[in-house]
Amino acid sequence: MIVEPIQGEGGYRIPSDPFMEELAAVCAEHDVLLIADEIQTGLGRTGELWGSDHFPIEPDVYHVREGAARRCDGLQRYGVLRRGGADLLDVGAGDVVAAMQGVLTIDTIREANLLENARKRGRALVETLSDAEPEGVADVRGLGLMVAVEFDATDRREAVIEAALKRGLLTLGCGHRSIRLLPPLDVTEREIDLGAELLCAAIDDVASGFVGTRRCTPFE
Repeated sequence: MIVEPIQGEGGYRIPSDPFMEELAAVCAEHDVLLIADEIQTGLGRTGELWGSDHFPIEPDVYHVREGAARRCDGLQRYGVLRRGGADLLDVGAGDVVAAMQGVLTIDTIREANLLENARKRGRALVETLSDAEPEGVADVRGLGLMVAVEFDATDRREAVIEAALKRGLLTLGCGHRSIRLLPPLDVTEREIDLGAELLCAAIDDVASGFVGTRRCTPFE
């Protein structure tokens, strides 16, 4: 069984504890390996080392290659074994130096309190955007620094991405109507405030019907 602790490309959807409990129970009952796809959620992004740490599950394997591994260059394996026999482990590419780099990176995340910073700055970002009540925003959600802003229409989302880029803020879509915000783990309070300010300004640009000098399609 492979599951994303938080749905990524599908829109940054956060599952409920009862869902995760049932998932774990089914895997235990039928002796099914539980693999956590931590490509987007791993290595501190959500305010915990692993996104699955937020939920009542114990994955057998963490899939961290690609996204999460970029935050920790020493992690060149497809999965990290948690329990079970050696036949579950794909050794992959990696070497002693790469493994040391990975351990040092994880140590730095812990010693520099980057998990706490991710939780604190993420809460501030969600609260700032929610309190601003920007026009056309249907929901603001997230865990740690994995934050999504959902709009009332896909066209509005696309226009906001363009307007934000014109103001120097890079965002990326996910799901049908959401954009994802992924600040670095060491982001500062000032940077969060600035990012929120730029995004709200971009949303206002779209709501007023203009992006730069080009008229946007009106929204119903």
